Formats: sequence, structure tokens, C-alpha cells
Amino acid sequence: MNTPTLLIALLPELAVLLSVFAALGIDYGLLRHESVDRRNHTASLIAGSGLLAGLALVVVQIFWFSPLSLGENQIVLNSLTLGAKAMIFGLAYIVVLLSERQSNGTHVSEYYALLLLSALGAGFLACTDNLLLLFVALELMSLSLYALTAFDKSSSASAEAALKYLVFGSVSSAFLLFGLGYFYGATHTLNLQEAFITIARFTEPSPLLGIGVLLILVGLGFKMAMAPFHFWAPDVYQHAPAPIAGWIASGSKVAAFLVLVKILRPLSASPESAGLWTGSLAFGAALSLVIGNFGALRQNNLKRLLAYSSIGHAGYMLTGVLGGMIIGVPAVLFYVALYAAANLGAFGVIHIVCGRSGSDIQSVAGCWKRKPGLALLLGIYFLSLAGIPPLAGFVGKFYLFFAAIGGHPHIAHWYQGYYWLVGLGLLFSAVSLYYYLRVLKACFVSDPPENPTPVEVRTPEWIALTLLGLLILAGGLFPEPAIEFLRFSWGG
Repeated sequence: MNTPTLLIALLPELAVLLSVFAALGIDYGLLRHESVDRRNHTASLIAGSGLLAGLALVVVQIFWFSPLSLGENQIVLNSLTLGAKAMIFGLAYIVVLLSERQSNGTHVSEYYALLLLSALGAGFLACTDNLLLLFVALELMSLSLYALTAFDKSSSASAEAALKYLVFGSVSSAFLLFGLGYFYGATHTLNLQEAFITIARFTEPSPLLGIGVLLILVGLGFKMAMAPFHFWAPDVYQHAPAPIAGWIASGSKVAAFLVLVKILRPLSASPESAGLWTGSLAFGAALSLVIGNFGALRQNNLKRLLAYSSIGHAGYMLTGVLGGMIIGVPAVLFYVALYAAANLGAFGVIHIVCGRSGSDIQSVAGCWKRKPGLALLLGIYFLSLAGIPPLAGFVGKFYLFFAAIGGHPHIAHWYQGYYWLVGLGLLFSAVSLYYYLRVLKACFVSDPPENPTPVEVRTPEWIALTLLGLLILAGGLFPEPAIEFLRFSWGG
């Protein structure tokens, strides 16, 4: 492996890593006697600068250094992997902006260091086709998120949620590692592209590979908040700091689905291997749709409602994955990107409006009269999650359902293939309107409280949330360029 080329490939990660050390060093060195507010502002500025530098270097790599593969596909730079990394860094930057108003006690720089480390892990996930590096990067992201969930030391509920997250996450990591071991035993390679060639030669299903795939789906099911591995999600979303809950629901979700489609791609090389995962994935998708949407119906806490919504959306995305590698995966990548934008935007508005006063539905009552701009943005985010045209959520669901049906053109009857799953998805899309519109009713129709807490929005927050809203509108009105880019980059 050529060292200069390796350094060029890792420049975005190095920029982010340098900002981690800079934030820690300056906070505990030059600013150790300064006020918490100044330390928080400085650490936020350093973390944001590192992410912006990494994002700029990713753009440079897209135009000048891709495609590039190093080692046995340990680092893969192409338009898809770099685009995914750019999105992850962009989402992390918005989380940094929102976190500046977050009270982190005296441990200011550690908060931003952990956030950047989780972004580094997610970025590595996007740019590797090596099973070992996939696991290490996933754990780097996960361990950082466990710590960030418990960052509010004054809240026992936050500590309890983090402990639940850690315990479930540790067990799921064990399942995932066992599954990857069986996968390696069946294919004799850590390189996913070589595994594709090996599996294509299989003339009959491999029991070893089948066990490995089931274990991998259990491990990744936790990361994706797929039922029945979703039990951690409601408590973690509710009690984690709002920006971190938004990051778990957006950046973490993007990374998890990238890993899923990367591992499933070699399995699609052989018809004999397809049956190893389609049945389990269809069951997980259906269960996620049912539990996620029915669970959200009875929630009064906004963050908990979005947690169950996230479980339901995992079901929609898994429905698209079942459409196959050629049609399904580009639709899933399109949907997960715009879902992440809408979810992070929703958590951002909740964080700004509710602050530390609570996050029940009535806390946004009368938001239209208090801050019309924030109410309008919240409406865009929630209506997109509900799948209302002309927003991106509607187009994304259309592509997912079309992929689930179009990926199996030989199917003629409704009870064959995945027509039943698409029907279930359409049914629960209608059900989800109730709990999304319930929030918007409080926001636009209900009267504000008698003595509302003043809502102040900083200019960077306005810009970030507006950009997310515009991205959702653009994805709904002009989806073709993004879909064609994903189809070309993924390459079937």
C-alpha cells in the first residue's frame, strides 16, 4: 500500500481527528479557567471547523482522486462512498451547531470529541469493503454514542437509557462478530468484492453462510432499530440530549443501512444464497411496520414518538432492500438520506423550542404564533416523514414500494412476492398520518401557553434547518438526478 496515496485517501479523517485533539487540548490547556459558555463555544467552533475541512476534502477527493481502492478494498473511494461520507460529515456538522445550546456541564470538549469520533466511525463504514474494518468502524461509532447518551449526569433516566443501550449494543455486537466469523468461514475472505465472486460459484446453499447471515441480521437489526431488536430505541431517543438523539436517528441510521446493503450485495450473486436472508428481512420489515406505527400512536412525548417512527421507517427501508440490488438499493439509499435530513431537522426544532423544559407534544403548542419559521420547518419535516407530496418522503416511499414490486417482475398475484408487504406499508403510511398530524395540530392550531418560554434561534441554526428543509423540498420536486446518481454509483 503506497503511503502517500494512503495519506491522501485519509485526509478527511485526519482533518476531523486533528480537530478532536485540538478541541481537547485547547479546552484543557488555554481555556481551563474560562467560563463554561466560552469553552463550549470554542470547542463547538473547533469541531465544526474540523468537519467542514473534512467535508471540503471529501469534495476534492470526489473530483480528483476517485475511483481509488487501497489494500484488499480496505479503503474504497468512489462517488457513492465519498458521497455517503460527505453526507455523514454534513449531518454531524449540523449536530455540532445544535449542540452549542446544549448544557454539557464541565465536560465540554469530551462531548464534541465523542461526537466527532462517532462521525469518523460512520465515515469509515461508508468507505470500506473489508469485514474487519467494518466491524471496528461500527464499534467506534457505537461506543461513542453509548457515552453521549449518558452525557447528562444530572439525569438518572439518561444513565438508565445509556445502560440499556450499552447492554443491548454489546450483545448485538457479539452476534454481529459471530456472524462475520461464519461469513469469513464460508467465503475464506474478508474482502466483500472477493466474497461476491466466491458466493457466485456456490451451486447449493451453504449452511455455514446461512447461520452467519442470520447472526449478522440480528447484529445489524439493533443498529437499524429493526423490530424485534428495537427495545432500546424509545428510552434512548427520549433521554439522550436532543442533538444526540437526532444524530442516532440520522447519521447512525445511514451508516447501518450502508453496512447492510454492502454485506447483502455478495449474497445476491447466487440465487441459492438469496433465500438465506429474504425471509428474515421480510419478517423484520413487517414487524417493524406494525410495532413502530402502533407504538407511535399512543405517545405524548415527541422524542419517543420519533423513536417509534424510526422503527416504522426501518420497515419501509427494509421493504426496499427486498426489491434487490439493482432497483431496491438505490431507492433505499435515496430514502434513508432524505429520512435522515427530515429526522435531524425535527429533532433540531424540538431542541430549540422545548429546550430542557420537556418534549411532550404540548410543548410545541402555538409554535406557529410564536415562531412561524420554525413551525413551517417542523411542518415540512413531519409531512415528509408522513409521505405527503410533493415532499421527498412521498417520492422516497414511491421508489421503495416500486422497487419491492418491480424487483420481482415474474410475480403475478397479490399473495406472491412482496405485494403483501407493500400493502402493509401503504396501510401504515395512512396510520402514521394520525400521529404526525397530531403534532402539527398542536403546532399550528393550539394556543400557546400563557407564559411561554422565549424561543431564540441563532443564525447558523436558521441556515442549517432551512437547508435541511430545502433539501427535502428539492428531493420531492426533482428526485431524478439523485436517483440516477445512486443507480450509476451503485452499479447494480
